[in-house]
Amino acid sequence: MKKVKIGLMAIMMLSVGQSISCAAQEPLGWAAPLTTTTLKDAIMFAFQRDPSVGQQAAQVGIGQAQIDQARSAWMPQLSLSGSAGHSQTTDSSGSLSNSTTWGMSLTQLVYDFGKTNNAIDQSEAQRNSYRYQLMATLSSVAEKTALDYVEVQRYTALVQAAQQNIVALQSVSRMAQLRAQAGLSSTSDELQTRTRVAGMQATLQQYQATLMSARAKLAVLTGMNASDYAPIPTAIAIKDTSLNDIDYSLIPSVLAAKEMESSAQYGIQKVRAQYWPTISVRGGRTRYQSSNRSYWDNQIQLNVDAPIYQGGAVSAQVRQAQGAKEVAATQVDQARFDVLQKASVALADWLGAQARIDVNKQQVLNADQTREVYKNEYTLNKRSINDLLSVEQDVWQAISSQINSQYDAWTAAINYATSLDNLLPLLGIEKNTRATLPDLN
Repeated sequence: MKKVKIGLMAIMMLSVGQSISCAAQEPLGWAAPLTTTTLKDAIMFAFQRDPSVGQQAAQVGIGQAQIDQARSAWMPQLSLSGSAGHSQTTDSSGSLSNSTTWGMSLTQLVYDFGKTNNAIDQSEAQRNSYRYQLMATLSSVAEKTALDYVEVQRYTALVQAAQQNIVALQSVSRMAQLRAQAGLSSTSDELQTRTRVAGMQATLQQYQATLMSARAKLAVLTGMNASDYAPIPTAIAIKDTSLNDIDYSLIPSVLAAKEMESSAQYGIQKVRAQYWPTISVRGGRTRYQSSNRSYWDNQIQLNVDAPIYQGGAVSAQVRQAQGAKEVAATQVDQARFDVLQKASVALADWLGAQARIDVNKQQVLNADQTREVYKNEYTLNKRSINDLLSVEQDVWQAISSQINSQYDAWTAAINYATSLDNLLPLLGIEKNTRATLPDLN
C-alpha cells in the first residue's frame, strides 16, 4: 500500500488547537479545576496529555525521515576531498612527489535492479504501519479514559445510593425510637437500627474513598478535575450483536500488522536485488599540487559494481527476510484474533449486564413495595425490627446491583467499541476537530 487513506483523520486527533510536539513538551502537572466535563472532552484532554500519543507521533516522524533517507539514493551524491602530506607516484616517465590534493566528485545512481526502490517501498510501509499504530494508540488512550470516566460515574451513583439508604435507615431508627418511648417495643430495636446505620456509614466512607481515587486517576489522565461529570452518551451502546461482519480492514491494529507484512515483503525483494549489479555514473575533478609539477585529473566513468561471491551473506540475508515475512504474517492473524476475542468477551459482558439490569429493575420494584408493606405492618406490631432492617438491606442490595449492572454494561460497550475502532467515531470526535488538528504528512 503506497499511500494510506486516513479518511476519518483519527491519527491526527492529538490536541485541540495545538500540535503534537507542543503537547508532548508541556510538563505534566496536577489537574486544573473545571466546572463540568463530558466524556468527549475528557478524551480530548487525554489526547493532549498522554505521553504515549506524542511518542507514537514522533515514531511517525521517524518513519517519514527513513523514507527520505531511502529516496536520497536516487539523488546526485556530491563530495569534496582534500589531503596534505607526502605522496610519491612513479610511472614510465619518472617519479612525481605530491604534497597537496583537493577536488570534487559527483556520483549518480543509474540502475540497481530494485535495491533503492524496494528500500523506499519498505520504508513507506513501515511509516504507514507507524501511522496505524498511532491510530491504535489514540483508541487505547480513549478507552482508558472512558473506562476511568465510567468508574467515576459508578462510584458517584453508589455514593448517592448509600446516602439514600442511610436516610432510609435513619427513618427506621426514628420509628424504633418512637415505639420504644411509647413502650411498644424494647430499646434493643433502636440499638439494632443504630448498628445498621453505622455499618452503612462505613460502606459510604469506603465508596467515597474509592470515588476520590477514581477521580484522581481520571484527573491525572486528563489534566482536569471536574466538579461534575456529564452522563455517558447513549451513542456508545451496543446495537449490533453479531460478530460475523467485523470489518478488519478498518481496524488500526490489523492494518498496522498488514503494513509490516508488506514492509517485510519489500525487504525480501531488496535483499534479493543484492545478487545483481549496481550501475552508476561518476565524474570528478582533482587537483594535484607537487614541488615540480601541478596538474588537474578529470574523469567521468560508468561504474558497475557486481558481487561475485560474498561467502553466502546474501543468501543468509534472504532467509532472514523471509523469516521476518512469516513472522509479520502471523502478527496479522494475531491482530485479527485479538480483535475477535476482545469483541466477543465485551459482547458477552454486555448481554450479561443487560440481563442483570432487567432482573435488578424488578428486584428494586419488589423490594420497594415490600419496604412500604413492612413499615405499615411494623407500626401495627405485625413485623419485627429485624424484618424491617432486612427489607432495607434488600432494597440496598437491589439498587447497588442495578447500578453496578448499568456501569458494567457501559464498560462492556466501551471495550466493544474500542475493539472495532468505533469509540471515537461514536463520540463524534473526528468530525468536530478535523479543522484544528496538526498535519503529519
